[in-house]
Order: sequence, then structure tokens, then C-alpha cells
Amino acid sequence: MDAAWTCGYPYLQHKTELSLLGVPVWRGQPLYQSYLIVAQDDPATALSDLRGGAHAFSDPDSNSGFLVTASDLARDGQTPDQFFSRVIFTYGHRNVVRSVAGGLTRSGSVDGYVWEALSSAEPDLTARTKVIVRSEWLGFPPMVARADRMDEPSVMACKAALLGLSATAQGTEALKLLSLDAIEPGEDALFDGIAARIAVLSGG
Repeated sequence: MDAAWTCGYPYLQHKTELSLLGVPVWRGQPLYQSYLIVAQDDPATALSDLRGGAHAFSDPDSNSGFLVTASDLARDGQTPDQFFSRVIFTYGHRNVVRSVAGGLTRSGSVDGYVWEALSSAEPDLTARTKVIVRSEWLGFPPMVARADRMDEPSVMACKAALLGLSATAQGTEALKLLSLDAIEPGEDALFDGIAARIAVLSGG
């Protein structure tokens, strides 16, 4: 493929092979948070309260859906498999919410942007969950292409189209459907917080 909308975690994992096409702007900034969620009636108020329960992650290569919680546990010398009674990967942030809302798992790690978007699109689903922990603000999932193809006309055209979405009526409508404000060029410094969490998880 020529381009992809990926997560900051795999972007940094493959930094030598990928380059930024743009970074989405959500609610006025190119940042988002990871949410730790539980069922609406769950008494938990912190990660430490969830020891021994089942937990849903979205993807092992997700920042908000895995890395944030895993690195928080790593700071205490623990792994998800040690801390939780059972860990599942749903391979979709909406599925994490469904897992917690439906009682399949006690808790879940989810993209805050996705949870907020679902709150508008499927309020009955998110109403069965609640957010107990919000991470620090981290670089929003970027749009990327292979570094060795950045000068190709098709990739340059893709980048121009993404960065110009907010300047046209059709582009603005597309952004509205995604609950985004714009796509901006972005810079690697946005992902320093994710890089720091990668270092924690790897013991660096």
C-alpha cells in the first residue's frame, strides 16, 4: 500500500522505514489520551484496583490500547499477564468497549478519541462503561508512508490531499465524519511521550 493511518507506537517501532504524511488535529490539538475503562457500576478508581480481573487490550501494537497500560505496570515491575487474571486482544477499540460493556472483561485499555467518538455515535454502548484513568496527552495516531517513497508523485499527492482537507467543503465534511478538525504536517517531537513509554516497557 502507498499510505496508512497507523498508531504512534508502530510508527516509532518502524521509524527508519516510515515518514509522516500528516497528523490529525482533534479538539484543537494533534494529541489524544489512552483511557482505562470499567463497567459503569464498577467501584474501581485506579489501575491498582483492577488486579486479578480480566482485561481487554485492542492490539499489541497499539499505544492507547496496550502500551500505556503495559508501561504503567512495567514501572511497578509487573506485566499484564502477571497483574490481570486474563488478558484478551480484541483487535479493535470499539471491541474493547463492547468487551467491558458486555461483562466479558472487567476493564479495558482504549483510544480516548475512539471512546469519545463512540459516545456520540453509540451513546448506549459507552454509557455502560466509565473512564477511571486518562493518560497524559500523547501524539495522535499519524498518517504515514514508506520513507523511500515520499518523493513519488502519488505519495506527494496523497500528502497534499490530506493536508488540504480543511480547505475544501468535501474535505471539511470528511473531517466532520471523523470528528477531526484538520490534518497538519506534524513533527516527530509529538511522539516523545510514546517513545518514553516504549523505553519503560523495554527496560530502558
